[in-house]
Amino acid sequence: MKPNTSKPGIQGEGDYDSAKKYDEQARAFAESGKVEQAAKAAAPRNAKEQEDMQRAEREGRSHAKGDPKGERGGEEPGRPKPTKEAPGKHPDGRNPIPEKVPGR
Repeated sequence: MKPNTSKPGIQGEGDYDSAKKYDEQARAFAESGKVEQAAKAAAPRNAKEQEDMQRAEREGRSHAKGDPKGERGGEEPGRPKPTKEAPGKHPDGRNPIPEKVPGR
């Protein structure tokens, strides 16, 4: 595949310059002392808005593959895990000894 040399500013998926810039800006914001102010500004203004935000969060979580910590926190359950097991897997979690076939 021929490298794209016509646009030197585009880096694709490994855009390290943008990642570095984001990290620097996030660190500067965290150190600025404006985090509490921003959190208060983002808080729901009334009960209906809070309910809408919680509903949207539940909806988003329902589409997730799973909680990385393995906890659901008492919220609506996600999709159930499939009960189908891999072919040849023993129900006790061990692989059975294969039977010998005569003549082989």
